[in-house]
Amino acid sequence: MFDKQQPPSYNGEVNYIQERKQSIPQQEPVYFQHAPKGWTIVINNRFWTGGYWIFVSEDACEKYDAFKKKKNDANVMDLQRQGIGIPLLKIVLPLNPMSSKFMTIERFLPSSQGAFDADVNNYDYCVVKKYSHMGYNTYIFEFTPDPKAPQLNFQVFMFSHSTLPISDYIFRGERYRWIDESYADRFNTLYQVIFGFKHTMLTPDQPSLCDSWDGKHNKLDNKKSNPYLSSYFKTKLNSRSRFPKPEYYGHSCSAILGEADSYSSRGYAELKTADTYSGDSNKNYESTLSVNEDALVLTCIATVLKREKDIEQEKRRQQQRRLRSGANNNFLISMGV
Repeated sequence: MFDKQQPPSYNGEVNYIQERKQSIPQQEPVYFQHAPKGWTIVINNRFWTGGYWIFVSEDACEKYDAFKKKKNDANVMDLQRQGIGIPLLKIVLPLNPMSSKFMTIERFLPSSQGAFDADVNNYDYCVVKKYSHMGYNTYIFEFTPDPKAPQLNFQVFMFSHSTLPISDYIFRGERYRWIDESYADRFNTLYQVIFGFKHTMLTPDQPSLCDSWDGKHNKLDNKKSNPYLSSYFKTKLNSRSRFPKPEYYGHSCSAILGEADSYSSRGYAELKTADTYSGDSNKNYESTLSVNEDALVLTCIATVLKREKDIEQEKRRQQQRRLRSGANNNFLISMGV
């Protein structure tokens, strides 16, 4: 089902795009080498304007950079109307850090007339709100598939455990889970990836944080028996609680999220997700029009996980800077300066 031909790069069809610099091919990090086949979404870190830009592939990101130089070229406009060489999503972070709004996700659409304009050809696709509770965080994703059809709007609630490496949610009646493997023993020996998550569908007999959800509110019902909500303080004090266990996983992995470390110079996080609904061998995965609603929802949720990892990383950097500053001050004091 997934044996699809590689889509054409289109680089040869636009004569002004400079040939890419010749370099030694980068080897795919081991963490991604057994990823499901479908899209390789990139969450781009190069656009540090307060959020992220998301593309259907690294190639799409490079095309977008090149196309901006000749956006009125007839060939460029034709390709971009097919969803090729344009961004998929953009993440806008709130100005007020105390707001419950965690991020706004804008979706880009091809221009039906004229050149593609990132400031015009977009709309607010998803608003994410975050609520913190003892033992877990709740994220509410408010989706707007079509701004002209509000009856299609829907919500997804995700519950992320504060200590255990699981984030659970329900979509289309199925229970799903993202498992944070960043603390796994094998993961730490790779020295290639800053963080990594696996996505899985839970089987009916597996417990989930969603089992304690009433289907409406952002707070879980602590009165309902749930192995993940009991003994919170004991779990928090256990140094191995963050390590993934075999019982956390469902029957298959449908997506992998990770970000290669700075030494690889890849510059972005990758979300490799399967296209479970398409049997079309001619489907062009380089077009934003190929991305179905399930993949869009998965991408939005994965971006929240990445954002939380970036926040953790920044806190660690700040702590390291404070420790270095304190050490330097102590040294100066000892020297009588």
